[in-house]
Amino acid sequence: MSWWTLGILLLGGLAVFLHGMTVMTDGLKAAAGNRMKLFLKAMTRNRWTSLLAGTGITAVIQSSSVTTVLAVGFVSAGLLSFQSTLGLILGANLGTTITAQIIAFKITKASWVMVAFGYLFSIVFSKKSYKDIGTIVLGLGLVFLGMNVMSEATTPLKSYQPFIDLMKGLDNYLWGILIGTVFTAAVQSSSATTGVVIVLASQGLIGVEAGIAIVFGANIGTCVTAVFSAIGKPRAAMRVAISHVFFNVAGVIIWYAFIDQLSVLVNMISENSESRQIANAHTIFNIANTLVFIWLVHPVSKLVLWILPVKKDTTRLFPELHSFYLDNTSMALDMANSSIYKLGGETLNLMKNGLEIALKGQASELSALRKKDVIIDHGHKEILGFLQQVQSKSISKKEIKRLEKQIEAVNVLETAADLITTNLVEAAEHRIEHGFESSNETNQRLTQLYVTATDAIEQSLGLFNGGATIKNKQLSKADFKEQLQKVRTYLTKRLAETDENRISIYRFESEILEVIRTLHSLARRLERKAG
Repeated sequence: MSWWTLGILLLGGLAVFLHGMTVMTDGLKAAAGNRMKLFLKAMTRNRWTSLLAGTGITAVIQSSSVTTVLAVGFVSAGLLSFQSTLGLILGANLGTTITAQIIAFKITKASWVMVAFGYLFSIVFSKKSYKDIGTIVLGLGLVFLGMNVMSEATTPLKSYQPFIDLMKGLDNYLWGILIGTVFTAAVQSSSATTGVVIVLASQGLIGVEAGIAIVFGANIGTCVTAVFSAIGKPRAAMRVAISHVFFNVAGVIIWYAFIDQLSVLVNMISENSESRQIANAHTIFNIANTLVFIWLVHPVSKLVLWILPVKKDTTRLFPELHSFYLDNTSMALDMANSSIYKLGGETLNLMKNGLEIALKGQASELSALRKKDVIIDHGHKEILGFLQQVQSKSISKKEIKRLEKQIEAVNVLETAADLITTNLVEAAEHRIEHGFESSNETNQRLTQLYVTATDAIEQSLGLFNGGATIKNKQLSKADFKEQLQKVRTYLTKRLAETDENRISIYRFESEILEVIRTLHSLARRLERKAG
């Protein structure tokens, strides 16, 4: 037996297996598209629907990490409670058992056919849906090809006594759990560990009980991967990782004393197939844990929130705009949309007393108003920086159009804030410098028009965030233009008055009127970017 050849084939087979999983997952993600997100939104009403959603999505795309990213994104955007994600996590564990079941079927001989078929589909057809199908089949073929290579590599070990003696040492199940944990943490794939165990079991190189122990260890090892991947990520991601650790480790502790009984049960179900027995044990383990822990989501969520309480980030206006979400560009654009809406809220707060301060405020109030623009500028920079990262990813034409609308919207809000903190403030400083005030009637006319413009901004912002279409004269260009012209005519008539500061007053009031006109124009621009 050549140890060099065995090692190369075993590592090469594992590499092909892991690459096949990646290719298959990418193809499934592309085929599912935005439907995953829509399905998840619709299915997170309670713990049971969340469980079904997590199981369904993970079973389809064969990636619990994608499900986790979606869940964390919804929590960060305030669309989903952390407690609701626990059902998704349990469902994701259940969904990953499909991989083991697929691997356990002895169709590795068809691997080359699947690779050839999948590759041809992915390059011959130009239609995206056919290409996605080709990618999925190619990935699955590579998975089976990798298993076939590993199976052939390990065949000589059947007659190698030292290896047989080593496998007998796995009668100590703690060793098996430790091996499964370390191996899974190293290759960052519980499916890979399960696949290797199935290969060894099918060759008769490992007993079913020892295989079950290693699979249990794989469930712990995948948590190690989750925890390490959550470091430096949003706090919501770390909470999900800790919840994952709790469920999987607690499940292994509960089942540790029943490995022999579980082995007897799966032997009854699949008497003549060790690989099927391993896959069925993996499935039964996860189903049983899910049925137990689904009733404990409330106390577990409280425990995790106690361990990792909410921590406010004072350095950023939108800490939820994290690179963590860039793995799912649709989710990333959702996060950006939510942040733009929040930025709009900050802008509206800025606008609320802007005109009153400009008409009657003192120098200190103007200075305070000008300083508030810093918040808007920071938010504008954060959102644009995040959208720049999204743009660097591979995104669909539909997502490109959505991103362009978001860039336009955030620029509109920043411009609106500048009109208040720069144009209005400078006009008011001119008023204070020359020591005059507008008449009460003029103030009333300007205020009424200003309210119309700010209401238009608010309604357009609601439309941008997915609100129902509002048809009223607040958003009507013709109606506003008529009101604007009436005020402009009124100011022009007052220019004929002979008081000392009439020219300065007219200039001040005209500048305010121009700010109001521009604000309403910005509202219409924002409205056009809705949807």
